[in-house]
Parts: sequence; C-alpha cells; structure tokens
Amino acid sequence: MGCVSGLLVTVRTARQGTEMVCGKSTPKYLEEISTLRIHTEDLAALGLTPNQSALLTSAHGEAIVTCRPAEGPRGLFFLPLGPVANQLFSAACTQGTGVPDWKCLEVTLSRYEGQCGNQTKNKGEKDEHSS
Repeated sequence: MGCVSGLLVTVRTARQGTEMVCGKSTPKYLEEISTLRIHTEDLAALGLTPNQSALLTSAHGEAIVTCRPAEGPRGLFFLPLGPVANQLFSAACTQGTGVPDWKCLEVTLSRYEGQCGNQTKNKGEKDEHSS
C-alpha cells in the first residue's frame, strides 16, 4: 500500500468546541484535533481501517493522525484546527494576509507503522536523535 494525495481542509468540529471548554491539553481534545476525516475508499487504498494512524505530510511539515471515515469526495481530507494542523502549514506562505491559507493545502497520506501518539515535526526541524 502506497500513499494517497489530496487536499487538506481545516475545520472546527462540535466535539472540538465542547472539549476545548475542559482544556486544550485534555486527552479528548488532543484526540479530536489529531483525527483526520477521509473518504472510506481512501482509507481502503492505504489498507487502513478506521482509527488507525497515518502520516500526513505537506511541503511544510508532517503530523501523525488517526483516520476516521467521513462523507465527501475522495482526496479531500478534513482535520480540526489546532497544534497538529499547524505543523502542516507555513507562516511564511500567507499570500500577503499574515494568516496561513487553512483551506486546500496539498498533502500526502501514508501508512504509519511507528509508535502512536500526537507526534509532529516541521520540515527542517532536527530530530532529538539526529546529530
């Protein structure tokens, strides 16, 4: 199983809003902001089942997300705004507005076989274990 490319759209979810009231560092909030909604055929193309982790990569960074099926066209991915989504955008690419374009970012989704968790890394950021 290879990878699936598409467009990322950031959103606000009702659950995100509800959990935000309890705090942005709670496990339920962190779970919600790291959940990527994608078409079931995109899940199948990656050989994933619902609630499995995947690596979401853009030209600016990458993030580990949990995939869940959603309605919508293939190749269109939905991720709640927050620290996980922020890892995929560039503050330098604002088209003169000072705010990143949170809609229609080109991304690639691939299987993630590593350790689960909300791990994210910006491109160019050194890994703790690299020299």
